[in-house]
Amino acid sequence: MSKLTKQDKIHIFEEWTLEDKRGTYLSKKYGVNIANINYLVSLIKMHGLSILDKPYAHYSKEFKEQAIKRVLLGNEAINAVALDLGLASRGMLGNWVRSCKENGYNVVIKKNGL
Repeated sequence: MSKLTKQDKIHIFEEWTLEDKRGTYLSKKYGVNIANINYLVSLIKMHGLSILDKPYAHYSKEFKEQAIKRVLLGNEAINAVALDLGLASRGMLGNWVRSCKENGYNVVIKKNGL
């Protein structure tokens, strides 16, 4: 969802809630996958528009481990955990889980620029 500006995200949310526009229409209008539209709307409903003001975040190894454990051991859905944690995209947690599995269930912290 990084190709959307903050204002685009606000417009999507307003069109969804105030004008009753839905996924297919908004997906075509903004050139974004329907699932990402749904995630964005759910994220704003759960955390408010202020969630869009969060700067780029660097997540600690411990934070990632706890999130991954909720998915792998707690049997929570990736989407639900990502929303609860206020992650910018649902794919972020999915990537962490996949990377963890690929690396022998060890959380790997990548250095910036590598």
